[in-house]
Amino acid sequence: HLHPGCTMLAADKLLLQSRIRQNAIQLKEKEFTLHNSNFATVGTQAAVIAGFTMTALVEMTMPPNANRILKFFYFNLCTISLCANIYCVSQTTCLAVAGTSLSLRGPDGSMITAVDGMFAERNQVFRAFGIGLFTLLGGMFFGVIIIMDDCPEAALSTTVIIGYVMYMVYKQSQRVFERFVYDEADSTSFDDLLDLPMALPRQAAQRVVGGFRDAALLIRNRGGDTSQLLPTSTPSEHTENSYVYD
Repeated sequence: HLHPGCTMLAADKLLLQSRIRQNAIQLKEKEFTLHNSNFATVGTQAAVIAGFTMTALVEMTMPPNANRILKFFYFNLCTISLCANIYCVSQTTCLAVAGTSLSLRGPDGSMITAVDGMFAERNQVFRAFGIGLFTLLGGMFFGVIIIMDDCPEAALSTTVIIGYVMYMVYKQSQRVFERFVYDEADSTSFDDLLDLPMALPRQAAQRVVGGFRDAALLIRNRGGDTSQLLPTSTPSEHTENSYVYD
């Protein structure tokens, strides 16, 4: 059997490893909350833009003599914008529902799987949002030309403004992403902490508890006090003072 001091040290070590792993999972949960919040923000804005695009498609009154080529680009760009934004809303909703369900109700390690999955899906969501935004501006570009066909000066000035806004949105978005870009290889990783054992195997737990009991029996036979030596729970109990978690 194990020496009493070695037994307690082994149990304390495994308990410490288990607590470290639990804390690492809590940190991973913060990363999950970050991704979930980002998707909620993007999904909300995509829904708003989809509403604007639907209004542009339904409420737009075309002049009888409108150019067919301009009408072709206008309706196609607005349709692409509407579909891209609806796609973005559907994906963010699916990710929020499925990711949250997996992280909270899945098997051991589901939090890590959910976080990694949401991180991998973020690019296609952001890409769809960008497509929806720029195609809406493109539809506006051709729409003002159609509406202001009888006033070339106004059409020219508004198309210049829209073109400038499209350029600034692209350049400023690129500038912001470049400011906050980082190498994924340098990102904080909890893999070494998450690899720690979460629980004692049952056979090892029986050896630890058996060592406690043998030591207590030896001390009791010699007339000593065993109240501070024996563990307060068995390997199958889930208590705060237990060294063993099933």
